[in-house]
Amino acid sequence: MSFFKKIIGVLATVMILVMGTMQVFAVTLTAEQAKEIALHYVPEGSTHFNTKQDYNKFEIKLYNQKDQTFYEIDINKTTQKMTSFESESQNNFGSIKIVLTEQNAKDIVLKEIPQAQFVTAYLDHDGGLQKYKISFYTSNITGVYKINPENGMILEREIKFVENTIQIPQNTIQNIIQIPEVPNTSMNSGIISMEQAKQIALSKAPNAVIWEIKTDIDDGRLIYEGEMKEGYIEYEFEIDATTGMILEWDIDIDD
Repeated sequence: MSFFKKIIGVLATVMILVMGTMQVFAVTLTAEQAKEIALHYVPEGSTHFNTKQDYNKFEIKLYNQKDQTFYEIDINKTTQKMTSFESESQNNFGSIKIVLTEQNAKDIVLKEIPQAQFVTAYLDHDGGLQKYKISFYTSNITGVYKINPENGMILEREIKFVENTIQIPQNTIQNIIQIPEVPNTSMNSGIISMEQAKQIALSKAPNAVIWEIKTDIDDGRLIYEGEMKEGYIEYEFEIDATTGMILEWDIDIDD
């Protein structure tokens, strides 16, 4: 798809703000201008659906009849740059038949995002159907793709871009996402594994059994989220994938 060449071009360029003695003057972006920017990143013939305005961004939704896909693009009002790109096919179904291997699914991601470094890749079960869920990062994005395991169709894309970055010294999520508080741990130099995330959760409830754990992206931050059970007690947790910090810990009693 030719429009993704434009996205890949954006991935190769870090969004730099000049600091120091130079004064930066913000240019007010209109909704119409934001829509025109967004249209550059979707297939030709896409129709503008609506535009929502937030305090620092425009959220533009579009639809393409040919590929039957909804697109949502966020444009920063000040930098006039795309900060997130999402797509969701109307044919967003998994499959009971598994034809593609995990590597096949990764290769589909690499075709669009050649710089992708993979964090997790697994078959996600949903209502009896399965999808490959692939999470990854580059020097200036984090992303999650969902792929049909039978025909390789990309069902969903969620890409978050780096903003307000002066420099990126190395290709790690730690350099991409702004962490307000980093605990004193040897794990904060990179991405913790799913097994490490399990151990962190179990350290809070050693006798519990983990029922589910998976990756997700929350406000541009890569996290592990999961559920555990210990008798009638149920735990739900979220763990920062770069620092190992427990972000949420909920306890409930199963009657």
